[in-house]
Amino acid sequence: MFRCVAPKSFNNLDLGVPKFYISHLTSSMPMLSEIAEEYLEAIYDLTQHSKLAKTSDIAAAMKLTPASVSEMLQKLSADHYINYEKYHGASLTNKGMEVALKIKRKHRLLERFLVDIVGANRTESHEEACRLEHVISDDSAKTICQLTNNPQFCPDGEPIPACLDKDCATCDTEPSVPLDTLNDGDSAEIVCLRSSESTDLRRLISMGFVPGRTVKLEERIPMGGPLLVKLEQSRIALAKDFARSVLVHRHVSRKRAIETAK
Repeated sequence: MFRCVAPKSFNNLDLGVPKFYISHLTSSMPMLSEIAEEYLEAIYDLTQHSKLAKTSDIAAAMKLTPASVSEMLQKLSADHYINYEKYHGASLTNKGMEVALKIKRKHRLLERFLVDIVGANRTESHEEACRLEHVISDDSAKTICQLTNNPQFCPDGEPIPACLDKDCATCDTEPSVPLDTLNDGDSAEIVCLRSSESTDLRRLISMGFVPGRTVKLEERIPMGGPLLVKLEQSRIALAKDFARSVLVHRHVSRKRAIETAK
């Protein structure tokens, strides 16, 4: 299993998706330092099969000296992120577990995004996820979850921790439909993209079909032709096969809402 180590510089991947989309994925987020989050993540990994994470094991996992690890563990203990017994080891408190699960979720969602959407290999995706997991916001992680269709496992088959945001259940419970099932004149919000072909997903993203954007079906070209859709301020002729890969939430018109309420 891949594991993040102490932070270092990574060369950015050529993500191959529009800058307007990638640019909003990162923001100044952490209340904890990046290295502190790495410690909590390492302790989480090491305590999956044992009660305590030993100082020597943490040092080996993070490629640091035991002395520097002991110093950081004392700080994390003082801030109530871990329970730490010198010469024995450390375990996560509820406070620390919440941080570790959030970071682990972001890491594995990023790996899924980088492999499925960007086309990176597993090693590249892991290294880039190690860097990005500390800087993307919670809202951006939710967008990635939607974009990758709420994945349950990372590319290595490890489970992705459940979202701790109570509002995240909206992604699963609200009915979504393929774009090509809308009626002419219907507008909707893009929820996620679904395709087994990463090249198709990248093509859709490059055209601007990303979660949160509003799309309107204006007209269907006869004889199996494309759909004419309005995406924000742009008009696009979208092939039916691509339209089926765009899942949306219908916008309920005021008139329809009144009729439904009667």
